[in-house]
Amino acid sequence: MLTHKNPYISRVHIKNFRNFLDANVFLDQKQVIIGENNVGKTNFLRAIQLILDKEFSDSDRQMGEDDFHESIEDAMENGAEIEISLEIRNYEHNSKLVAQFADAVISDDPPTLKITYRFAPERNEFGKIINYQYQIFKGNMEDKKFTHEDRSFINIYVIKALRDVERELKSNRNSPLYKLVKQYEISKEDLEKIAGDLKDAAEGLLELDEIVHIKEALTSRFANLSGLQTDNEITFRTFDMDTEKLLYSLQVYMGIEERPVSELSLGLANLLYISLMLLLLKDKTVIPVIKEEQFNELLTNEGGEILTKLYNRSEQDKYILTDEIAKEDSDLLYAFMDEHNYRHQPFTILAIEEPEAHLHPTLQRLIYREVLHTSNTSVIFTSHSTHLASITPLEYVVHIRKVDFDSKAYSTNRLSLSEGEKNDIERYIDAKRGEIYFGKGIILVEGITEEYIIPAAAELMDEPLDNYGIVVCNINSTNFKPYIQLLQALDIPWVVCTDGDYYEVHEFEDEGVKVRKRVNHIMETEGSKEFGWAGLDNINKILHDLGIQPKENSDELELNDYGCFVGYYTLEVDMMENCGDSGLDIIKSIFRDLKSGGKKMQENFENRLDSGDFWGALARIESEISKGRFAQRLTSELTMKLVPKYVQDCIEEIIKKIKDSYE
Repeated sequence: MLTHKNPYISRVHIKNFRNFLDANVFLDQKQVIIGENNVGKTNFLRAIQLILDKEFSDSDRQMGEDDFHESIEDAMENGAEIEISLEIRNYEHNSKLVAQFADAVISDDPPTLKITYRFAPERNEFGKIINYQYQIFKGNMEDKKFTHEDRSFINIYVIKALRDVERELKSNRNSPLYKLVKQYEISKEDLEKIAGDLKDAAEGLLELDEIVHIKEALTSRFANLSGLQTDNEITFRTFDMDTEKLLYSLQVYMGIEERPVSELSLGLANLLYISLMLLLLKDKTVIPVIKEEQFNELLTNEGGEILTKLYNRSEQDKYILTDEIAKEDSDLLYAFMDEHNYRHQPFTILAIEEPEAHLHPTLQRLIYREVLHTSNTSVIFTSHSTHLASITPLEYVVHIRKVDFDSKAYSTNRLSLSEGEKNDIERYIDAKRGEIYFGKGIILVEGITEEYIIPAAAELMDEPLDNYGIVVCNINSTNFKPYIQLLQALDIPWVVCTDGDYYEVHEFEDEGVKVRKRVNHIMETEGSKEFGWAGLDNINKILHDLGIQPKENSDELELNDYGCFVGYYTLEVDMMENCGDSGLDIIKSIFRDLKSGGKKMQENFENRLDSGDFWGALARIESEISKGRFAQRLTSELTMKLVPKYVQDCIEEIIKKIKDSYE
């Protein structure tokens, strides 16, 4: 398999254009752009198209007053400018790109190109604005214009959200299948032979008695009607199948029954279309099928022996590239072909708006896992699909959101995580189907109980989380650090709700040696000399390591200011300790309903509650029922007495953050 990846846009900087007052974001070779409706996902793509889309005309690239950010008053009267700059990387392995864009280079480490679009006023000698005009230039030199010729080397192709796939696949010259076939440069001699054979076969149609009779009858009728004394002989012919029409006639059919595109579901047609586009946009420096004459000519060049190693001769005396290629051989072959087999080709970045359209979630995950993880083509998706987001590698996410009256773009491209932290988050997101990306605000929790109880508590507070787009994310651990980093990078409001995990340090002798041991899962002992809260210690360390708080040790009230809310024991025990007799009765009732044990078992559980042995009661819930099942049932009978204050404060804080963010 060939390993070279296509050039990609590594950075986009947009000033004063539509939704974007000043957006600056770093991208990767694959990118999934998410965000609410009307935040500017389509305008983000259009900004790129203004520079790279070869289908845009001059009028498409010319801006107007409405294209300026709405906060700029009388933009064109006051001389405001729109500026969009793109940086492009991963081009240096192709000598043609290196030569074409020498003037666009702004860095050699790593090799980086820059292209800028600027829509600015032209002024007369007195400084008065006489006109507005756009220019597109390379690097930092305005006199080095980026032209249509440059777009024949690097460009973008956008597949719109509302697309007629059937028409695209059936149209002749614009069909991706036709374009793909043309790239293989099938010899004219081969096509002419096939066209001739088809014509010869069709000539037999003219010799059928029925056809001869129709021709004679038509000639006679025409002569009677026309009354002309001139030559009125009618002749039938079949068709002249020229080579282009022969290629047009190639159509895709699917399945054992060979169904045409018109009979496919919209989802399968979309899948087929995107598959064709990915093949069409592959780097064509290395030829997959070589004619014998060309193969022998290439063999005469230095390094040509790589061809005999990687190509197999076919029955038609052509040479087919093998499927399995080691990376070192791939690099040698690419360098050889780049030097000795010049073929002008565009490197096209594929952008697809809402690729999930008409696709079943399972198909979404399969096709886009392939695209995001395997394909060498540079691809940009805009999406609302949690299924697509869930299989997106962590570094490929861009989140566009409103900040005041401006849309900002935030990416995970430069997120600093260990490989283990990255894998943990990706496993979590895969399992949860990407929900963390789509909340207007996120409550990070450590366990299943919080996942059930917090939304129910918000309902009791008359602040349903769904009304604010708040998502509770249960990470099944207390390692909140990478999740906070992710949310910070994407500028998604967040809070943390975690157990306090009270502990005491006990001293005792073991064979004459004094031993200090941290004891957990106990109720606070009156007069204990040394104690603490593991949850508090954990959050302090996380916030300090991330530079969010300067102090190494803050109390729970100070942590609240940073969006972190820490209990005393664990949520279940905190609920039991503070809910009073009425709350304990609810807990007893639920245990009784869920665990149909003997009377003695029920009495033991209730005695633990009544005596304040809440850790013992929780142990019985875990072993006999499970915390998740118990919490799920408790939500239906929850009262505010069962909701600890830190949980209420957590809910209020995330709602406040969202209100502040969207006001």
